[in-house]
Amino acid sequence: MRRSVSVAERRSWDRLPISIPFFVRGRNSDGEEFLEFATALNLSAGGVLLATRRYLDPGTEISLEIPVALVNKAQLPRSISLLHATVLRCTADRQYFLLGLQFHEPLRTSAPAVEVSKARAVGKLTSPE
Repeated sequence: MRRSVSVAERRSWDRLPISIPFFVRGRNSDGEEFLEFATALNLSAGGVLLATRRYLDPGTEISLEIPVALVNKAQLPRSISLLHATVLRCTADRQYFLLGLQFHEPLRTSAPAVEVSKARAVGKLTSPE
Protein backbone atom coordinates (compact mmCIF):
# COMPACT_ATOMS: atom_id res chain seq x y z
CA MET A 1 0.00 0.00 0.00
CA ARG A 2 1.48 3.29 -1.06
CA ARG A 3 0.85 6.49 0.81
CA SER A 4 1.58 10.07 0.05
CA VAL A 5 4.36 11.40 2.24
CA SER A 6 4.19 14.94 3.52
CA VAL A 7 7.33 17.01 3.95
CA ALA A 8 7.03 16.62 7.74
CA GLU A 9 6.63 12.81 7.57
CA ARG A 10 9.94 11.10 8.32
CA ARG A 11 8.83 7.54 8.91
CA SER A 12 10.06 4.84 6.56
CA TRP A 13 7.34 2.30 7.46
CA ASP A 14 3.58 2.42 7.83
CA ARG A 15 2.27 2.22 11.38
CA LEU A 16 -0.19 -0.45 12.46
CA PRO A 17 -2.73 0.63 15.11
CA ILE A 18 -2.42 -2.45 17.30
CA SER A 19 -2.33 -2.92 21.08
CA ILE A 20 0.42 -5.22 22.31
CA PRO A 21 1.51 -5.65 25.93
CA PHE A 22 5.23 -5.29 26.65
CA PHE A 23 7.54 -5.59 29.61
CA VAL A 24 10.03 -2.71 29.47
CA ARG A 25 13.47 -3.18 31.03
CA GLY A 26 16.18 -0.59 31.37
CA ARG A 27 18.03 1.75 33.69
CA ASN A 28 16.74 5.10 34.90
CA SER A 29 18.82 8.29 34.96
CA ASP A 30 20.27 7.21 38.36
CA GLY A 31 21.47 3.90 36.87
CA GLU A 32 18.90 1.81 38.74
CA GLU A 33 17.34 -1.09 36.83
CA PHE A 34 13.58 -1.07 36.33
CA LEU A 35 10.88 -3.35 34.99
CA GLU A 36 7.67 -1.71 33.78
CA PHE A 37 4.52 -3.02 32.12
CA ALA A 38 3.43 -0.99 29.09
CA THR A 39 1.16 -1.17 26.05
CA ALA A 40 2.04 -0.47 22.45
CA LEU A 41 -0.46 1.84 20.75
CA ASN A 42 0.96 1.47 17.27
CA LEU A 43 3.82 -0.43 15.73
CA SER A 44 5.93 -0.31 12.59
CA ALA A 45 9.02 -2.12 11.39
CA GLY A 46 11.12 0.78 12.68
CA GLY A 47 9.62 1.50 16.07
CA VAL A 48 6.67 1.67 18.39
CA LEU A 49 4.54 4.19 20.30
CA LEU A 50 4.32 2.92 23.86
CA ALA A 51 2.08 4.03 26.74
CA THR A 52 3.75 3.65 30.14
CA ARG A 53 3.56 5.14 33.62
CA ARG A 54 7.31 5.88 33.71
CA TYR A 55 9.02 8.92 32.25
CA LEU A 56 12.16 8.03 30.30
CA ASP A 57 14.68 10.51 28.98
CA PRO A 58 15.24 10.62 25.21
CA GLY A 59 18.32 8.57 24.39
CA THR A 60 17.55 5.92 27.01
CA GLU A 61 18.17 2.42 25.70
CA ILE A 62 15.64 -0.21 26.73
CA SER A 63 14.61 -3.75 25.94
CA LEU A 64 11.03 -4.76 25.24
CA GLU A 65 9.76 -8.24 25.95
CA ILE A 66 6.48 -9.50 24.55
CA PRO A 67 4.82 -11.74 27.15
CA VAL A 68 4.15 -15.20 25.74
CA ALA A 69 1.79 -17.37 27.78
CA LEU A 70 1.12 -21.11 27.70
CA VAL A 71 3.64 -21.76 24.95
CA ASN A 72 7.28 -22.68 25.12
CA LYS A 73 9.04 -19.87 23.21
CA ALA A 74 11.61 -22.33 21.89
CA GLN A 75 8.85 -24.14 19.98
CA LEU A 76 7.65 -21.04 18.15
CA PRO A 77 9.22 -20.75 14.70
CA ARG A 78 11.11 -17.48 14.22
CA SER A 79 9.26 -15.81 17.05
CA ILE A 80 10.45 -12.43 18.23
CA SER A 81 9.91 -11.83 21.90
CA LEU A 82 12.80 -9.51 22.80
CA LEU A 83 13.43 -6.18 21.07
CA HIS A 84 15.98 -3.46 21.76
CA ALA A 85 15.05 0.19 21.30
CA THR A 86 16.04 3.76 22.03
CA VAL A 87 13.66 6.41 23.38
CA LEU A 88 13.31 9.23 20.84
CA ARG A 89 10.69 11.23 22.74
CA CYS A 90 8.59 11.07 25.88
CA THR A 91 5.44 13.17 26.25
CA ALA A 92 2.92 13.33 29.09
CA ASP A 93 -0.66 12.29 28.27
CA ARG A 94 -3.05 12.29 31.25
CA GLN A 95 -1.74 9.66 33.70
CA TYR A 96 0.61 8.05 31.13
CA PHE A 97 3.73 8.91 29.21
CA LEU A 98 3.86 8.25 25.49
CA LEU A 99 7.25 6.95 24.40
CA GLY A 100 8.29 7.17 20.78
CA LEU A 101 10.82 4.36 20.37
CA GLN A 102 13.12 3.39 17.53
CA PHE A 103 14.18 -0.25 17.24
CA HIS A 104 17.91 -0.92 17.02
CA GLU A 105 17.16 -3.18 14.05
CA PRO A 106 14.03 -2.97 11.87
CA LEU A 107 11.47 -5.77 12.15
CA ARG A 108 11.88 -7.23 8.70
CA THR A 109 12.29 -10.67 7.26
CA SER A 110 15.36 -11.54 5.23
CA ALA A 111 13.27 -11.55 2.03
CA PRO A 112 10.26 -9.32 1.39
CA ALA A 113 6.95 -11.22 1.10
CA VAL A 114 6.62 -10.31 -2.59
CA GLU A 115 10.01 -11.88 -3.37
CA VAL A 116 9.13 -15.02 -1.40
CA SER A 117 5.83 -15.33 -3.30
CA LYS A 118 7.59 -14.93 -6.65
CA ALA A 119 10.23 -17.51 -5.66
CA ARG A 120 7.52 -20.01 -4.72
CA ALA A 121 5.67 -19.35 -7.98
CA VAL A 122 8.72 -20.26 -10.06
CA GLY A 123 9.61 -23.24 -7.87
CA LYS A 124 12.76 -21.81 -6.30
CA LEU A 125 11.35 -21.96 -2.78
CA THR A 126 9.48 -25.06 -1.68
CA SER A 127 8.99 -24.60 2.05
CA PRO A 128 8.42 -21.61 4.33
CA GLU A 129 11.54 -20.27 5.97
